[in-house]
Amino acid sequence: MNEHVDYQVKSSYGNQFLWWCAGADPQILKYSSNSDHVKYAGIGGVVLATAVLAFLSMGFAMHIIFDGRMLVTIPVALVWAVIIFNLDRFIVSSTGKGDGKEGMGFFESINALPRLIMAVLIGFCISAPLETYIFQKEIQREWQLSMDQLALSKSYEVLQAENKHQSENIEEYEQKKQEVKEQEIIYQKANDEVNKEMNGESGRGGDGPETRKKEKIRDIELKKLDELRAQLAILEKSRSDNKDKIKKLQDSVMKETKELTPGFLDQIMMLERLSGHGKSVPKFDPSTNQIVKGQEIEIFGSAFWPIWMVRLLFMMLEIAPVLLKLMLVKGPYDYMSENINQILETKQGISIEHVKNEHKKITKFKTNHNPNRIIKIIERQNQRELENAIEAIDTFAEKEKQDIKENPEKYIKDSDESDKA
Repeated sequence: MNEHVDYQVKSSYGNQFLWWCAGADPQILKYSSNSDHVKYAGIGGVVLATAVLAFLSMGFAMHIIFDGRMLVTIPVALVWAVIIFNLDRFIVSSTGKGDGKEGMGFFESINALPRLIMAVLIGFCISAPLETYIFQKEIQREWQLSMDQLALSKSYEVLQAENKHQSENIEEYEQKKQEVKEQEIIYQKANDEVNKEMNGESGRGGDGPETRKKEKIRDIELKKLDELRAQLAILEKSRSDNKDKIKKLQDSVMKETKELTPGFLDQIMMLERLSGHGKSVPKFDPSTNQIVKGQEIEIFGSAFWPIWMVRLLFMMLEIAPVLLKLMLVKGPYDYMSENINQILETKQGISIEHVKNEHKKITKFKTNHNPNRIIKIIERQNQRELENAIEAIDTFAEKEKQDIKENPEKYIKDSDESDKA
């Protein structure tokens, strides 16, 4: 007796679960070869791995969005993982076997295109949060640089707004400062005149009436100067207080800006910035201890390829089950599956006929025998009921005709009674 006639490979519960993930029929796979077991367990493993990555991906995203609230993060991540798992399982299970060859033909690729597009979109959704986690340090560095620049910009805006608000006070301060300078000149001239009188340079000399007159003028000018200086001191103090106020406001704005933490969308934007360009700083000349104008040194280049390599890796993981299923060589499972499908169709009265058209292309024609059988039964039943009804009417009419011949008075009497009524 040939032991391979009833060939059956024992499978573990883990393998059966992976087959279920791949959308395969475990009842058929039990009687398939070990290579079929490995194929569909591999496809199911990729689908399951994608669901796990979807859980981690959404977990990282929700952790950032909801500030680490596990009561929200875990349920949302689980729901998202189940959605992705069912989508992937549907995509894989609804993908055909192709032409059964190792490679993928043109028409196979065209037929699989909608499923591949869905898989790519899912891959993008899964990869984005994982990328932000993988490149977390680089994103934080780029975020800090951006916040430093934003803080300086906001500080400048605060300064401009306050300066605009204080423009009238500045004009008054400058005007008062000019008045003090002019008064200092007037006072100095008056003081020089007094000194000339005291030193005899005017020709009179000594402490006479003219000297006291000029001293009085000098004292008046000094008093005006003191008053102007006092007013200028008040304006200077007000200006100094405003500078302190602006400085405190600038420091507060800069501190608040630098302490901002990036959200999920911010991290994706920083990742795109890293993908788009590198970072350069002005060149510093140690010999002159100065920055060389017009020259820069690149600290690090664009991270386009590293980021896209990670992104493509997740996308390939998502579309791999579809591609692998189309490239699988037909095995016992596929033929047995077709056989069982045909048996089930036959039991349900369905037959498929392959006919070549004028272009020598094979066209499938499906015939539903059960509906045709039911239609014929109903038609025959209706026909027989009609025939029976006609036969019954004819028989009754013949019997009634015979009765009229034998008992005519019965029908005449009945007719007369009806007339009287």
